[in-house]
Amino acid sequence: MSELAPLSRRTEHLREASILRALTLKVNELPNGINLGQGVCDLEMPAPLRQAALESISGDRATYTNYAGLRPLREEIVRRMEERYGLSYGVNEVCVTVGSSMAFTSTLMTLVDPGDEVILFEPFYPYHYTGALLAGANVRTVPLTLGEDGIDWSTLEQALNERTRLVVLNTPSNPLGKVWTAEELDRLSALLQGHPAYVVTDEIYEDLVYDGHRHVPPATRPGLHERTITVSGLSKAYSITGWRLGWLAAPQALSGAIGPVFDVLAVCAARPLQHAAARALRELPDSYYTDLCAGYARRRKVLCDALRSGGFRVQEPEGSYYVLADYTDRFGPNIAPEDACFRLLDEVGIAAIPSTIFYAKRTPPELRFQFAVEDEILDEVARRLG
Repeated sequence: MSELAPLSRRTEHLREASILRALTLKVNELPNGINLGQGVCDLEMPAPLRQAALESISGDRATYTNYAGLRPLREEIVRRMEERYGLSYGVNEVCVTVGSSMAFTSTLMTLVDPGDEVILFEPFYPYHYTGALLAGANVRTVPLTLGEDGIDWSTLEQALNERTRLVVLNTPSNPLGKVWTAEELDRLSALLQGHPAYVVTDEIYEDLVYDGHRHVPPATRPGLHERTITVSGLSKAYSITGWRLGWLAAPQALSGAIGPVFDVLAVCAARPLQHAAARALRELPDSYYTDLCAGYARRRKVLCDALRSGGFRVQEPEGSYYVLADYTDRFGPNIAPEDACFRLLDEVGIAAIPSTIFYAKRTPPELRFQFAVEDEILDEVARRLG
């Protein structure tokens, strides 16, 4: 193979050994292994969603859709954003994508050139980081914590410069569970005044917000709408992570540029799944979403209590379905996160994710657990950890 050209430099960071793959293989080998690592959302999907997909497969055409998606689905997304948040978008300002990750990737490819800079809040969703590197961007990180004063504003201000193209928010966030407030978004808006950077906001967990917190889309705040690309989808709310169905919404100048890039990358999202999503968005009552959130809030408490009983330090997330847990009291301060993951697997057969994949500059003694699983599994987790 020496006579062939080398693989691209832009993908070097993706060819590193995968700790996630190693952990998944090991937990799958255990006869009673429990995987609380990857957030696969192993719950039942709503019945109208499954039925509509089957009807589309048996009776509808099997051709491409418009790259932006079927119009009935885009109309439902527009209605949802208007009714929930007062956000006004036209149908042509929405693009249905192959998962929210493809919406993010298409946005990166449209707005970022090699050498441009992208700001992420740390701990970050790993695909935001690896996606930015794949686009050739230089990534700057800003520390983020739960609670008041959770945003390091001075570091954010220092990170902004003439090369900054995107400021990426994830609210509610994975892995931290941070929910941005209206006041924090307004402060961000003030900081960006006179600056050309765009805001990309990943809101895939918008239905999962707890303890009186409220999901506030950045696009609703003064000064942010025209520069914001909102990314969301149905993977988490409908427990269809494998369907890969998401969307983006932005003013026409942005959505009209990003959509054709998505067209080149994927052509369109799967037609039967789009039909199914349109029906579910149209037919599912508000009670579905409130019941969904209540169920996750219950699971959050079970997992957090179990982790505390097992010697972990836990701060309950404000949203999403993940918990970052400090393992110092259980394993000591001198064990690396990857080693702590394998030790937990050996001791109790539970897989988590090491903090190393959520940080670019530091690796705190933390593991990430997810609670998008059936109640019986969390009860078993509590038994093992206790």
